[in-house]
Amino acid sequence: MPNLTVALENTTPEYLTQARYALAFLSEEVVSYAIHEDTSQVVIEVRPGADMEAMRGKVKELLQRYLQSEFGQKSVVYFDQRRELLATDAWAGLLERRWVTPVGEGHVILRGLAAQLLALVDHKVLSMFAKEFRAEPEIFPSTILSETLHRCNHFTSFPEHMDFVSHLKQDVDVLSEFSSACRTEGWSVGLHEGKMGAHDFAVSPSCCYHAYEGMEGWGLEKPGRCITAILSCHRYEGANHQSLRRLRSFTMREVVFVGQPAFVISNRARAEELIQQWAKDWELSCTFEAANDMFFSKDFAVKASFQRQQEAKRELLMDIPSEKNSLSVFSSNFHAATFGKAFGITVGGRPAVSGCVAWGCERWVYALLSQFGFEPTNWPAGLKRDYDAFTAGGLF
Repeated sequence: MPNLTVALENTTPEYLTQARYALAFLSEEVVSYAIHEDTSQVVIEVRPGADMEAMRGKVKELLQRYLQSEFGQKSVVYFDQRRELLATDAWAGLLERRWVTPVGEGHVILRGLAAQLLALVDHKVLSMFAKEFRAEPEIFPSTILSETLHRCNHFTSFPEHMDFVSHLKQDVDVLSEFSSACRTEGWSVGLHEGKMGAHDFAVSPSCCYHAYEGMEGWGLEKPGRCITAILSCHRYEGANHQSLRRLRSFTMREVVFVGQPAFVISNRARAEELIQQWAKDWELSCTFEAANDMFFSKDFAVKASFQRQQEAKRELLMDIPSEKNSLSVFSSNFHAATFGKAFGITVGGRPAVSGCVAWGCERWVYALLSQFGFEPTNWPAGLKRDYDAFTAGGLF
């Protein structure tokens, strides 16, 4: 298959991380791609018959998008804690022990120690954060109105994520034809062609969106309210679906603050103190620092730079020694009045502001096993203490 080689104008770790993520969505004509830091080149394998010049233009446009920086990519590290670690291949170990089973692109089943760790992380959030903020539990559906996502500006920032939901047309002939074909030929993707109804739902890419649509038109009592929820979210990540790092279906726990600015800002600050306390107690090798979302839109530079300058997004990054990189497992986000205005949520007659803190549960499992291995007796004292107490409760 033909290869296309394009020079890289930047090889900083931050730029390469964003470029690798974005190149996965370049084109369906791409078979594979690789970034070679030593030669400052990206090499892309494309399908025979592809328009190479058009593909070169796409690559250059995409790479240029992440070179721009309207206000500068402000970098701030608030917390840095490192420790010597053995390089454990967590993914290979999970597969070998059958504690994870891949069941399709970016979908996995967890069991054994992996399932226990995920439940432990969620229990820790509830006992440490939800209790601290007296968060009201809410239960959300896994699907969300596409109109809600539009009002949250998700389509204009992360169009690559979307997994839309549809159904067979409400037509007896269509239903009978589909059923008969499955019976005689077996199911295949082609059987859907021309038979699907209009879709107004998607699988939710984030947990907190439901919180805002659920409060539409509410006038909150001062200073505001706090809720917590856990949801199986979906984000299509293309070639970025690897191990437990980026799943198409993953578990997100959130604590959401909505109300007056001081209420949201102070609670967010307290949550950041607590996550650093947690990191110290479990002796995680990690940093807590300013970050930005992987915006896929052409205005990436403006959005990402604004987030950095306003410190609207901060992440806890855990080291993955076997891969010589890190993984975001927790984020702290400040949205200002964006969602208050979009959904008519007020407090004291003014648009409410919002913020949230979020845990990617499978990522915690992956990072913990990558750092400390599969034998609990070798884990840091704080982690082992919490694990032993949790499993002794009889859930597992």
